[in-house]
Amino acid sequence: MKSNFLFIVLLILFGSHSFAQEKIEREFNSIITFSSFSPIVYYAPRWNIGYIRKIDKKYWLGLELGYGSKDISVNFAADGGWIKNDYKIFEIKPELYFDLRPNSKQKHLLSVEFQYVNHTDKFNNSWYFDLNDKTYYNYDFADYKRIKYGINLNYNLIFNITTNLALMPKIGIGYRKRVVQYSNIVNRIEDEFFEEEGFVLPDFNGFLRDNGDIGGFNFNLDLRIIYKL
Repeated sequence: MKSNFLFIVLLILFGSHSFAQEKIEREFNSIITFSSFSPIVYYAPRWNIGYIRKIDKKYWLGLELGYGSKDISVNFAADGGWIKNDYKIFEIKPELYFDLRPNSKQKHLLSVEFQYVNHTDKFNNSWYFDLNDKTYYNYDFADYKRIKYGINLNYNLIFNITTNLALMPKIGIGYRKRVVQYSNIVNRIEDEFFEEEGFVLPDFNGFLRDNGDIGGFNFNLDLRIIYKL
């Protein structure tokens, strides 16, 4: 009788342990991500949602999609003139992660991220700087288009809040190429005496004002809210 009872207890404990282990393993098999920075902090705001899938013990594969428009913008970009009524942006970012501590509860992930951005808008009564002829131009109306390609090396951490909910800060550096084109320009006038008002960091307004192709350093910072399936 005692041996049967002991066997049942051991069976229950083993089953519970196996279930717990299975649950822990399932926690990190699939993750849904939501960027808190892209709709609130960015000068070109968008809503980014992603999915990350574990492909083995050390490697993860993720994909993030972003979309933004004037109608769904919630930050300062519209009031500050960074976006207009015809603002549209689409972003896609595939990412490969390497788990630096696969046996640790605290996840440290190194990742390589590829980025593609397609950004369009229409501006009026403004100006731009042409990178080819090094000239400032004023205009009454113009169509704007920006294509950006980038690659970043990122460091990610996962801070658990609950069993399923966590925060995932990301910081990284990389290279980007930006192609900006102004077209259908109405009343373009060269301004050889143009001076920018105030002091604006080049990376903050260059993506709007610099017409042409340019490459350079890319800094990446985000705080993602993640849900573990």
